Amino acid sequence: MYMNKWEKVVLLDRLLKNSKYCVPLKKILRELSCSDATFHRVRDFMQTNLNAPISYSRKYKGYYYENNDEVSFELPGFWLTKNEIDALLCIDMAVENLQQGFLGEILKPIRSRFEAMLKAQRSSLSSLRKKIRIIPICSRGCNDDIFRIVSSAIINDKRLKIRHVNLADNTISERTISPQALVRYRDNWYVDAYCHLRNGLRSFALNRIKTADIDDEKFQKVSQHDMESFFASSYGIFNGTAEHVAVINFSGIAAREVCDEKWHPKQEGEWINGDVYRLTFPYGNSHELEMDILKWGKYACVVEPEDLKENIKVKITEMMKIYEKK
Repeated sequence: MYMNKWEKVVLLDRLLKNSKYCVPLKKILRELSCSDATFHRVRDFMQTNLNAPISYSRKYKGYYYENNDEVSFELPGFWLTKNEIDALLCIDMAVENLQQGFLGEILKPIRSRFEAMLKAQRSSLSSLRKKIRIIPICSRGCNDDIFRIVSSAIINDKRLKIRHVNLADNTISERTISPQALVRYRDNWYVDAYCHLRNGLRSFALNRIKTADIDDEKFQKVSQHDMESFFASSYGIFNGTAEHVAVINFSGIAAREVCDEKWHPKQEGEWINGDVYRLTFPYGNSHELEMDILKWGKYACVVEPEDLKENIKVKITEMMKIYEKK
């Protein structure tokens, strides 16, 4: 693997800094993927130009940093290997796709430093972008100002007054909430919050929040245990106490896909007769679960409970009526 001089400097620095004992030459050559002569050139460069206190122990036949008790050697500036820069830029592009305007501005100074490092290592951000594709599916637009206000309120434990559009009847309601966490779910943003109107935990889609203002009243902190009990135990974004257990059989292509999918943190899966995959997990509100079952058509069959099975039957019947109309 090709490494330029600075990458070798960074790796040698980490190797010497993280080792409790002298580092043998053989290990250094292996980690730096270089020859004996190249290592000595790198060592000489660090000692001459960076004042690196690299010493050799004849007794232990290895290299080490000869630091004093008060000051330890540090490389000037901020350096990463090319692979680390590439990995961070991949994360940067993923984050930018989540909320381009707001997060893009936050990461702009960091991105410029990464670009400078890439240039020094004979690469570029534009060439890397061509090799990575991130395609958000069914992503709904979120106002940057709303995102910024909600994020700030979460970080600083501030209450918010919001105007929220109800999905069911498209009416606007005014709520006072204590936002606890920002959630990215199926390519859309939600805020998990304590609702002071309902006196309980709720999730609000950020794209349905039309206004948000800081409220100076006391913030209602919810324990992590209560958050997990309410949000994590149920299914999907329709949260609440998980009072039911779904058992679903998947066949054909659905079985081969679902066996590798994570539907619920507490799910259990097993193969039946080698060609049917049975998935079992708890749930509360069945609305989102029903949609996920229906998308697999004939390849998904609800075993239990009966209520869930009947809900699926009703939806299939209603769908058939639509297509039977002349």
